[in-house]
Parts: sequence; structure tokens; C-alpha cells
Amino acid sequence: MLSSPWTTQTDRIWKTAFKQTVFLSLIAVVMGVIVNQLRSDSIPLLGDWSPEARITLKFGKNILIPFEEAKGKFLTGSAVFLDARTPELYQEGHIQGARNVPIAEFDQLADKVFMEFPEDTLFVTYCDGEDCTLSAELALKLREIGYENVRVLHNGWSVWKSYQLPLKGGEEQED
Repeated sequence: MLSSPWTTQTDRIWKTAFKQTVFLSLIAVVMGVIVNQLRSDSIPLLGDWSPEARITLKFGKNILIPFEEAKGKFLTGSAVFLDARTPELYQEGHIQGARNVPIAEFDQLADKVFMEFPEDTLFVTYCDGEDCTLSAELALKLREIGYENVRVLHNGWSVWKSYQLPLKGGEEQED
């Protein structure tokens, strides 16, 4: 079967366009990698992008508290739990004994809430959801005002409820 000159020319045009697209895409990727590596705040090419890793990256060290450790601190009363969620969500339910310190109201509440605690007090902040960053932001604010013993219970409210530990509010349990 013979191909017409028109078909051959069209095929060449498409092949040329495809090759140019691939070539330009490769140049763009290589340039992007080079520029990223030259930046002082470069993004790692391979990394852990989990919420836990992002919290660790923000603080420069791991301030997450494992669930079992947080549970032990709660049961012995050796930590103050801080709920970083909104007052409405706090009223619906929270860890028994936790204080509500919404990040939006931190500056107004800081003097009132934290003045009664010595600087070596262990604070465990929590919020709800895998992607919630309120507890990490609250921990950062506490560190800024001088509290160094601050830990974050990642996805704390959901995890706490799933283990049916003592709650107050909407799903209150007596323990």
C-alpha cells in the first residue's frame, strides 16, 4: 500500500512535535531539579510527607508523643492536655480534664491559662484529623513563650475516642 505525500508529511510533523515536547519537558525537569538543589530551602526529592514528618520538620526534632506514652501521662496525671480545636468542638467532646486553647485565641488566653503552670510542665496538645495542624501550631506558640516540655498527640481526639478513654462532653464516659 502506498502512502500519500500528505500522510508522510503529517506523520513527520507529529513526530517532530512529539520529540520537541519530550525534549522541552526533559529540559524543564532538569532545570527544576537544578534550581531546587541550589536553593537554601530546597525540597527533598524523596521524603516522608506524612503529617508526623511535617510536624517534625517544623520543629527540627520529633515532638510527637506516642499514644501509649500520652495515655500513661494522662493516667498518672503527669501532663496537662490542651485541646487546640474550636470552643464548639471542645464542647461537643474532649479528653477528660483537657483545657481548651484554640489557636485563634491563644494571645488572649495565654496569661490566664498558663501562668499557673511552672515552665517544666509537660503539655500535650491535640486536635482532630490526620491533617489537622492546630495542635502543632499551639505547641509552637507554647515554645515561643518559654515552655520547652511540649508534645503533640497527632490526631489525638480521634485516637483517644477509638480507645474509649475518659471523655467529657458529647460522648462522656465515667472512668
